[in-house]
Amino acid sequence: MKTDKDKEKNSDRLPFGEVFSGLRMTVHSNREIDLEGCKGILEYCSDSIKVNAGKFIIAFRGRGMQIKCMSESELIIEGYILGIEYIN
Repeated sequence: MKTDKDKEKNSDRLPFGEVFSGLRMTVHSNREIDLEGCKGILEYCSDSIKVNAGKFIIAFRGRGMQIKCMSESELIIEGYILGIEYIN
């Protein structure tokens, strides 16, 4: 059971469902990412892809990064993925 101190520590965090509503990310090893519910591409080069995810930005870092497939709300990224960063 959470105490009042636990609640205070986490009061600055948004509930998971509010932040990730409508977004689904599936990571296949470190070679491919399937992202559903994204709002567009902000940056695209061979070592970095930044995606608008609504309330935040997701930055994918790696080598040989490329967009394998893209539709209105789905994006498939492939390459050698070294990191994923969430930016407010």
